[in-house]
Amino acid sequence: MKKKQKKHHLNTQKWLYRILKTLLISALSLLFAAFTTQIMPPLIIGGVQIEFFLLIITYWGVLYVLFKKVRLWFYGFVSLLIAALSVLSIVGIAWNPNIAVNNAIDNVNSVFKHISYFQVGIRTSNTATYPHLSLQQRIQQKIDYKDSVVRDFAVKRSLLYFDEYYPKYRQICRQFALIKYIKDNYKYVNDPSDFDYFAPPTESIDLMAGDCDDYSILMASVLRAIGANVRIVWAPGHVYPELFCGNKTSFDKYVSAIYLCFETEIGNKQIYYRLDKNNNYWLNIDFTDKYPGSVYQTDEVLSFIYVK
Repeated sequence: MKKKQKKHHLNTQKWLYRILKTLLISALSLLFAAFTTQIMPPLIIGGVQIEFFLLIITYWGVLYVLFKKVRLWFYGFVSLLIAALSVLSIVGIAWNPNIAVNNAIDNVNSVFKHISYFQVGIRTSNTATYPHLSLQQRIQQKIDYKDSVVRDFAVKRSLLYFDEYYPKYRQICRQFALIKYIKDNYKYVNDPSDFDYFAPPTESIDLMAGDCDDYSILMASVLRAIGANVRIVWAPGHVYPELFCGNKTSFDKYVSAIYLCFETEIGNKQIYYRLDKNNNYWLNIDFTDKYPGSVYQTDEVLSFIYVK
C-alpha cells in the first residue's frame, strides 16, 4: 500500500513538474516573441499575419529542446535574451510593453477579424469633359519635391507619429505620419470662380489650405521628398492623389500598418485601392477620411498624372 502511495506521489510530482516546465517555456516564448515581433517585418499568408505565432512556435521549440537536452544552454540562452531585452528597453530602441502588446493583438486580430480590401476599377466617363493637356502639365509642373522648404516640412512631419512602429514597418511609418499630419490639418478652400488656380507646395505648406488639386500637389511633393511615389488622378469634378504600394507582398505590409497605426480612424471600414497594368497596388489617399485607403469619391478616371 505504501509503495502504491509512494508511486502515486512520484507520478503526481512528475506531472506537476511537466506542467510547470511547460508553463515556464510557454511564458518565456510569449515574452520573447512579443519582443522580437517589434523588429520583425510583417509576414502575411492568406490575409493572416503570422510572424508572432511563428516566433512563439520557434522559441518554444528551441527552449524545449535546450531544457530537455542541455539545461546549461537553456539558462544561458534565456539569460542572454533577457539581458538583450533589458538593454534595448533602457536605451529605448525596440522594447516597449505597450507596442509589444499592440503588435501581438494585431496578429491575433488578423486571424479573427476579417480584413476588408476593395479594389476599385478604372471607369471611363462618357459625359465628363476630359482635362486639356495643358491643365495636366500645369499640375505636373507645380509638383516640386526638391525644394528645401518642401523637404524640411516633409522630414519634420514624417517624424511626428508612429515612430514606435518604425523598427517593424520602416518607411511606411514615415509616409503614414506625413499623410496623417496633412489629413488632420488641411482645410478646404475653393479656387476663384472663373480660374483653376494650382498652388505650389510651398504655398500650401504655409497656408495648409486649398482645394483638391492643391492638396494633391502638396501630397505628391512632400511624399516624393521622402522617397515615396504618388500619382494624381483626374476625375470628373475632382483631383486626388494615390500612393504607390508595390506588389501584393508590399501592399499587405501597408494594410497591416494601416490597421495598427490608424486603428481608431479605420474601425471596421474598408481599404480601397487600385491595380495598374503591372499589378502594382495604389492606395487612395484622398481627404475623404482620416486614414490611407479611404473610400473613393468616384471610380471614374479621366487621366493619371505621374510625377516626373
